[in-house]
Amino acid sequence: MSSGKNHDRLNLLIGMILVGALIGFTLNWALAFFFLAGWLFSTLFFSPDTDIVPKKRTGFLQFILYPYSILFKHRGLSHHLVFGTLTRLVYGIILFGILVFIFYKMGYLSISLSHYGKFLYEFIKNFDYSQSIYKYFVWFFSGMFLSDLCHIFVDKFISMVRRITRRVF
Repeated sequence: MSSGKNHDRLNLLIGMILVGALIGFTLNWALAFFFLAGWLFSTLFFSPDTDIVPKKRTGFLQFILYPYSILFKHRGLSHHLVFGTLTRLVYGIILFGILVFIFYKMGYLSISLSHYGKFLYEFIKNFDYSQSIYKYFVWFFSGMFLSDLCHIFVDKFISMVRRITRRVF
């Protein structure tokens, strides 16, 4: 397993290369921005190592990610190629729903939890990639997913190299 700093460096390097290629191929700065935002969010805040990183990186915000570290053990579902990103996305949606509920009850929001649920349902039901909001969401999620994929492949590659070197040397 690679160290957190090495994961970050490699993910940031690959992210820069991919964003450069995305801008070069699509000439669409907005899509590249949302892809990069998803990549950076997943690399620096919501990575497959979210279950161990909250104690190190997020400082006073660690209480937001602490329940995730209890629910998902390291290298378990959080490191699954497909379900890892989805679990973090669902966790984020639920966490945001809890915040909506709290702020609604305190009187700071006029949207209730049921309206939040209806909004999410309608957002998914009316998915249309030709609309900008959906394009941006897809590219943000793609950035998150590919960042996680890069992280997981680095973990697997480093583990494989260590296994081979232990056998040979």
